[in-house]
Amino acid sequence: MTAAVQGIERRIVASGAMAHAMTHALELTFAALLVRVGLEYGADLALLGVVANVGTVTFGTTALPSGFLTDRFGPRAIITWCMAGAALFAFAVAAAPNLFVFAVFLSLLGAALGLYHPAGTSMVATVVERRGMAFAAHGIAGNIGVGAVPAIAIGISIATDWRMAYVVLGIAALGVALVVRTLAPSKEEVIDASQRASRSRVMAATGLARPRSTPPEVRTWFTRPLLVIYVCSIGTGFIYRGSLTFLEKHLEEHLGIELFGWSPEAVAGAMTSIALLTAVLGQAAGGWLSDRFPLEWVVAPVLGLAAPSLLLMSTVGGIALLIFTATFVIANFGQQPIINGLIADYAPEGAGGRAFGLSFFLVFGVGSMAGTICGVVANAQGTSAAFGLLAAVSAGIGLVAVMLTVGAARRSRAVVIEPALQTPSGGE
Repeated sequence: MTAAVQGIERRIVASGAMAHAMTHALELTFAALLVRVGLEYGADLALLGVVANVGTVTFGTTALPSGFLTDRFGPRAIITWCMAGAALFAFAVAAAPNLFVFAVFLSLLGAALGLYHPAGTSMVATVVERRGMAFAAHGIAGNIGVGAVPAIAIGISIATDWRMAYVVLGIAALGVALVVRTLAPSKEEVIDASQRASRSRVMAATGLARPRSTPPEVRTWFTRPLLVIYVCSIGTGFIYRGSLTFLEKHLEEHLGIELFGWSPEAVAGAMTSIALLTAVLGQAAGGWLSDRFPLEWVVAPVLGLAAPSLLLMSTVGGIALLIFTATFVIANFGQQPIINGLIADYAPEGAGGRAFGLSFFLVFGVGSMAGTICGVVANAQGTSAAFGLLAAVSAGIGLVAVMLTVGAARRSRAVVIEPALQTPSGGE
């Protein structure tokens, strides 16, 4: 690969990583400030869960138009619009005088942030060399945003108030918009990278390189494997939203650890950040597996690993709770490079942006119903019951993903058997 091509791919990963981190930092600021916002507005957990759902539904819904816009205008333009819009609405959330206005601006902030994932992920999918690790680096940046925001937001809110946390992060989003506009490759450069990625897949199919996956020969929106992938996307989105919305509250209630005279709230915020940062290990493991094994053979085991950890999180406290939280985070985020790779390979030809748009609509839109459902469960029976529900969902999607493994094995056998059945040329 030439130095110019390597340079484009580095720009893709770097610009996508910055925007991904910023997206998740602003997306999860409300979860980090849940208790403080609730105290100011006099809202209970069930109502706060509904407010969270308002922001996350729009976060997922705008993924659909983002996919079309990405295919039309290119990722760089969409990512820039995303970051600039997010900054504007973060400032508006900070100025909200009551919970209703807060919810309205939170929904608009979610809508702006929802533009990111189809654009950013489809851009990263064009990377040819070590695509799994490129997805992992992109995901790790998002995890840094996820993991850092509880400590950052709570630290700012303790020093000033929760509104200033949104102001500071809004200013940061403006900076990212400017950097992406300068650093990210143009639409034409991304198209060129996508064409090279297609040639790489052809090489894999002809035996010149190890195939990353075994999609059907004809790829349409309604092939069974792609539908199975999207079912898994709904489940992973449900687990993502439910766990992250109530993780800090769960740790605050059940951790029972005091450090350096800090309040339980401060300890829970710090431990949440530490636990979420272990997602870096999960992303790296998922990327490593993606570059070394067929994607269909690793997706089910990785998805299924989260279930026992979630179940144990719902039953233990103290140090054990931290250990199983970290284990869950590693398993949960390890699936992301694998699922993204499957979508890129199984999507209809030339529809990468739309395929990721639909995926992230399901992950963040449909899956976001976990905010309300887990909020109702937590309000009635405690956060432990909510994490027990998430464990059941995790076990279910692990079983569904087995269909991908079975289908890929069947197609692989067909490829091997079919040439053997053909009559050799020139023979009887």
